[in-house]
Amino acid sequence: MKHIYLSTLLCITALATTAQQTTESWENQGTIRQYIQYVPGSYNASNAVPLVIALHGMGDNMTNFSGIGMQLVADTANFIVVYPQALKAFNPQLVPFFGPDSITAWNSGAGAMGLTLSPDVSDVEFINALIDTLSVQFNIDQSRIYATGFSMGAFMTNRLACELPRIAAIASVAGTVGGLLDCQPGRSVPACHFHGTADTQVGYGTPDGAANNLMGLNVSDWITFWTGNNACGEVTLSGALPDMANDGYTVDYLEYAGCADNSRVVHYKVYGAEHVWLGPNEDIFYTREIWRFFLGLSPLSVGMEEQATLPDLSLYPNPANDLIFLSGGLAQAGMVSIVGADGRILLQTAASQAVHGIDISGLATGAYLLQVVTDRGVLTHRFMKMD
Repeated sequence: MKHIYLSTLLCITALATTAQQTTESWENQGTIRQYIQYVPGSYNASNAVPLVIALHGMGDNMTNFSGIGMQLVADTANFIVVYPQALKAFNPQLVPFFGPDSITAWNSGAGAMGLTLSPDVSDVEFINALIDTLSVQFNIDQSRIYATGFSMGAFMTNRLACELPRIAAIASVAGTVGGLLDCQPGRSVPACHFHGTADTQVGYGTPDGAANNLMGLNVSDWITFWTGNNACGEVTLSGALPDMANDGYTVDYLEYAGCADNSRVVHYKVYGAEHVWLGPNEDIFYTREIWRFFLGLSPLSVGMEEQATLPDLSLYPNPANDLIFLSGGLAQAGMVSIVGADGRILLQTAASQAVHGIDISGLATGAYLLQVVTDRGVLTHRFMKMD
């Protein structure tokens, strides 16, 4: 599996923090299972924190996949991240395709013609038990347990959304809903997907919509499935991310909000990308955008060229003490959010109410980001809260 990971950067960062990364193991279903556990230095047992479960691809391992950089985000945003290890399990019927040696594989529902990898392994139960174990050891916010994964790990991520209700949201990369999976979540699930159009291992889908993903749903069918499951309406935000890196990629963004139970469906279409996890030197850093999605945020830069034609939105006073006000262009604005340095939404209100003032008296002194979602993109303003 081709990938871009950040192992060297992580090693350097780990030395500069008091965070703890350990390899853990325990017996589950009669088998020793392993996972890498990362607890940021900012963790305090008196405060419940989110949990991010990150699943590696077929033939990969937890150590290699821990190079995606989720620890870097955890240090700032204060959440725990775990990288579980898939078992070396195999379907003998697939030996002609993959050879006689076992490979690491999740029982993800990915497959075709009735054939799938690791059919006798209950990985959903394993992940559920892992969450139970972590919840005993740490103060985990049970409403903020998230799953993400790459390739077969992404197929497994979608399976968790289908079958494990305690998963609050998912973000999958280069892997959709498995072709052998009967996915019936019975609830709305915020879902985000990243996929390269040049992926030859897990096909994106041809321009005319024909299927070329032998293991599961095409991306367009993935969007149809989750927007239908979440009772979403029309697209609420779309556009291109700035093409700033000399990486040969361009990125389109598509978002359906206003879905049932405040869920969302989001897709990043990466033109020219193959079967990869893109890092911080590209036009898009998957790891960072995944955490922003879990926070309920849209990218800060979607459709910025179009936004230049909107009437300017002004924020005043800046710095501010108790109230901030917006003026200009509010007829085209929807939700207004105030975002802290850790990326968490601290306050949220309708733009029609923001014109009458947003009470920031409860915020600590410091810098904040005000984000305004319009019908043509996302506008942002930085401001200072003063005592």
